[in-house]
Amino acid sequence: MDVLTDVLNTLELKGWLSSRTEMTSFWRFDFAASQDMIFHILQFGGGYLYVKGESEPLRVEDGDIMLLPHGHAHMLCDEPTSPLTQAVHLNYEAYRDHRLFLSENEGPKMIMLCGAFHVEQPDGFPLLHCLPKVIHILGEQGKMAHGFAEIVRFIAYESASQQSGTEVMLRRLTEMLFIHVIRSWIDQQADASQGWLAALRDQPISTALGLIHQSPERGWKVEELADAVALSRSVFSSRFTHLVGEPPMKYLTRWRMHKAKQLLKNEIKVEKIAQLLGYDSDAAFRKAFKREVGIPPAKYRQFG
Repeated sequence: MDVLTDVLNTLELKGWLSSRTEMTSFWRFDFAASQDMIFHILQFGGGYLYVKGESEPLRVEDGDIMLLPHGHAHMLCDEPTSPLTQAVHLNYEAYRDHRLFLSENEGPKMIMLCGAFHVEQPDGFPLLHCLPKVIHILGEQGKMAHGFAEIVRFIAYESASQQSGTEVMLRRLTEMLFIHVIRSWIDQQADASQGWLAALRDQPISTALGLIHQSPERGWKVEELADAVALSRSVFSSRFTHLVGEPPMKYLTRWRMHKAKQLLKNEIKVEKIAQLLGYDSDAAFRKAFKREVGIPPAKYRQFG
């Protein structure tokens, strides 16, 4: 089981391009805090990204991609002294087409593509908790990772296109962009010594995570998982807890509850969910769900 693929699937990610904006010199956009993840792509120019709570700006260049996974308030400008062009509230809007803002001024024009990512599972277990305020992917001049340039070019092309089906294309392309950004960022964390990402790089623990994700309905015991990865029970338990941040059985329970929330929102019957997640009865599942989530399954389904 590819654990990252499983986690990305449970996010139920939806991508959306909000706008394509042309600009000449002296521009500044102030973005309010968002309930969704925000991304920007710059073309034919550079500038500065100021993120609320950070003292130093980030220099961004032509072709760079910026992802703000937690929707922090931020500012983008060509120069720190540039006057405010527009204050923007950018939240995912499923049914709105992207907007084109064309510049009538003479001279070279920079293009800024802005959009948002929405996830149906906002707790993002366990991936989103790991992400920093900003993920900055360098453009082609900064040796953009293979695959990025093609996606960015497609997004830029479609954003200027008036063809039928453009919005569907943009949604799929932006979702691909998110996956590339996350994979690239994970690759940059090679020195991480603890946490879920470090666990994915540790072969025995990654294998154990894969087994849990592949068969959450199985009545796993610590001894079984340890045997499956050729470690003693004590060594496996200690190593898993150190890397993942919680014991194996606690992780299994949390993953089951995460899957249960998804199934409840999809109107699956409680009896079926209990069966799918390895509980002996729907009563046992209801008890576990209330203990872990704090409310009964029926109430979660209603108010989620």
